Amino acid sequence: MRYKIIKGTFHIAGYTLSENTIKFKPVDANHWDFFDWKKRSPGQRKRLRFEAIDMLEMHYKGLSQPRSFGIPALETLFELLGIHDVVLSLSLAKVHSAKDGVKGFIASPALDMCDRPISLVFADDVQLNDGDEVTLADLPLDQCVNVKLAKKGLVYPTFYTTMEDDLLNYFAEIAAAGRKGMVGLWELDKTNDFTLSGTSTITDDIVILPKLFRRLVAFFHARSDFAHLASYLAQEEDRVLIRSTDQMAYLSDLLVVDNRNVRLPYALDDLVFEPRG
Repeated sequence: MRYKIIKGTFHIAGYTLSENTIKFKPVDANHWDFFDWKKRSPGQRKRLRFEAIDMLEMHYKGLSQPRSFGIPALETLFELLGIHDVVLSLSLAKVHSAKDGVKGFIASPALDMCDRPISLVFADDVQLNDGDEVTLADLPLDQCVNVKLAKKGLVYPTFYTTMEDDLLNYFAEIAAAGRKGMVGLWELDKTNDFTLSGTSTITDDIVILPKLFRRLVAFFHARSDFAHLASYLAQEEDRVLIRSTDQMAYLSDLLVVDNRNVRLPYALDDLVFEPRG
């Protein structure tokens, strides 16, 4: 797998507060020609999808995961990129202002289903050359922002079948070590077993895998009875590979739903999701 190295600047001011807040503007816009775009949006700034990790949702269909953890995690992300003096709106939903436009790099092999470059992100102090196409072995992963966030326990492992095995294994080892050492969110994580009382359970009370949070938010918006939870999750058809058994399954088949109780009896670093549009 080849990774395109693109030098550019990171921007957050004026955007909704989330991991997707960050937009990247290349120094040379011609580098975007490396990718096969479904629909190339106007302008040079593009949203990124951070490879292998997922931060808590701070703004998803009007709801957020616990901000007491999510906002400090985002602040750490901004600091790692060199973005400072971040001022949020009173609703905490938008970046009002920031000293952004800082330089850095992305290393990306492809776009995701939403036309976002799947990115390993680096600050400006790494030895990379703009426009190069390199292999994973050429990348200084210890200096990668994705890796630093994972080691601090500020993000969930979220793997996709598009990842190459060596990179997936690298991040899985970090996640397993964090889970064992109860680092960061691993001390708070309730993905494997939690009981829903309402939306406040996942917005205020507990920390769970963001992908599952998004599915539950959609359920809360679409249904009026918890009795429909299992059937609703089944219709989402999230296909997932179980690494330990090398078997494909649907996420809904792995979840054990008993009225309002939800259990996922698998380690999150054991699951690899199939991309969906």
